[in-house]
Amino acid sequence: MKNPCGMTRANILEEKEVNGIHVYFGTGVNPVNSPAQFFVAWGKGILKGSLIHTFNSVLLEEGILWFVDEEEAEDKYTSIESF
Repeated sequence: MKNPCGMTRANILEEKEVNGIHVYFGTGVNPVNSPAQFFVAWGKGILKGSLIHTFNSVLLEEGILWFVDEEEAEDKYTSIESF
């Protein structure tokens, strides 16, 4: 299956549930113009199969943040305790 434009294959490293919302920490290949490779994502429909959007989007019920630095991404994942 080919990746649709604006999507990349998500490699989930960690997953947790906070107040009934799934939160993911993982890696993926972001577009050519961005060195970001680590993401924190949350929400019921954020993963489309094994694909995830390649752009930042922040809403209370669903979102994704891309990071260049693995520690920064992991700190964000760890800090999410409530919505």
